[in-house]
Amino acid sequence: MENDSISSSSSESKLPLIVGIVGFALGAAGLVLALKAKNAAADAQKASQDAASAVAEVSGQVASKANAAEVSALQSTFAEFKTNTETNNTKIGESIAQLQAAVKSKAGAPASAKGSAAAKGSAAAGPGVYTVANGDNLSAIAKKAGISLKALQDLNPEVTDATKLRIGQKLKTK
Repeated sequence: MENDSISSSSSESKLPLIVGIVGFALGAAGLVLALKAKNAAADAQKASQDAASAVAEVSGQVASKANAAEVSALQSTFAEFKTNTETNNTKIGESIAQLQAAVKSKAGAPASAKGSAAAKGSAAAGPGVYTVANGDNLSAIAKKAGISLKALQDLNPEVTDATKLRIGQKLKTK
């Protein structure tokens, strides 16, 4: 029996040892899982910071693009304004030249000469041709002929300088 008591007491003493080993194994597994979770949390925090940095960079780029778009729109508006101003200045210059010519013709020519100079302009030359009269300029001729200044210049490429028109010179209008 003595052997029986030894064997029974030795089996009783093994149970706490087994429970301790199982507890240690579970603790070690929990520690490993906790370390993995800590590393995953650190990686997630770094990814979050990287994402925030990327969002800030993209926001900056979008803001700079918006400013560039606004600048581009302003440049376009300014270019259109400049073109319109140049066109208006040309028209105003042509109108001033017409007024000066009208004032000169009224001041210096008798009434009968004024009528004959006007009649001499387009009627004497025939359809599609205009004869340059005193005080004429390209813009006035184009207006009298009912065509654009560009069309008049295209029809008469030899007239490169509007200030060199000669009285009696024939210009094509069609």
